[in-house]
Amino acid sequence: MQYNPFRIGNNSRPGQLLRIFLTLLLALLLSACSRIQLAYNNLDWLLPHYLSSYMPLSDNQDSLLEVGVDNFLHWHCSTQVASYAQLLREVDRRFRSNDLNRTELKTFNDRVQQAWTGILQQGSPALGDILLTADETQIRELLEGFEERNSEWLEEFEATSDEELRDDYRKRMSKELQRWFGELDERQEQILVVWSRQFQPLGLQGLEVRRRWQSRLGEIVNARNDREAFQREFAELLTNPGTLRTPLYQQRLDHNRDVTIDMLYSIVQQLSDAQKHHLKRQVEAVAGDFDSLACSGEPIAS
Repeated sequence: MQYNPFRIGNNSRPGQLLRIFLTLLLALLLSACSRIQLAYNNLDWLLPHYLSSYMPLSDNQDSLLEVGVDNFLHWHCSTQVASYAQLLREVDRRFRSNDLNRTELKTFNDRVQQAWTGILQQGSPALGDILLTADETQIRELLEGFEERNSEWLEEFEATSDEELRDDYRKRMSKELQRWFGELDERQEQILVVWSRQFQPLGLQGLEVRRRWQSRLGEIVNARNDREAFQREFAELLTNPGTLRTPLYQQRLDHNRDVTIDMLYSIVQQLSDAQKHHLKRQVEAVAGDFDSLACSGEPIAS
């Protein structure tokens, strides 16, 4: 999954990585909701509310965002959600088979990455339009808000021991896996213990990369007189943040992806019949939600 500048500690919570891997929910908002339809049907006000918590919006910006969100949601429901349901059912079939391999898990992960990049590409122009109309006070509040959250994260990070962090990772991942597979047995829980010891927290490396991203955003926004250049550079910043990563940060991302795939593969190899049945029911419920969200017709005019 791509770096999300609006979420402190992004990619540091492994349970969220698996949630995105399995459900392809809409990034921040849908991953926190128990029912996809409830969240999806309220994105038209959730997204503006979330953005305004970082940068208070004018009436004109509210209108721009409303149109942008409407068009984005139409694009999403008419071109994306059906493929999400299809992928979920494919994952379900392969997880319940007897010949799943690690390569398939990596392929599923790549397909999720592609879907997420598509979401960022589609949403970039609307967000860019908001930033193009922002005044200096709004931009300052946005960047100061980022740094305030960075400081809050750092304070919490420094107060948490490595052992506590890994135990938190294990508990969160166990809870997420049980959502899909039902109760885990002792062997499966032990696999999570091993995984939590192998997982490498991004820690201060993640904070450094976040600050690099935020600094680059400030540079782009402060030179936004050229609308076309701004939209191009902003889209690049959203969809290709890898250029801002340090070698150590990238190494840890790659390592964490690999050990998480290995962990998931080991868990899946030990699924009981009851757990497979639980997975099938859970996937069908979520995929059915996606099916019902699919739409057609012409997009809303801006």
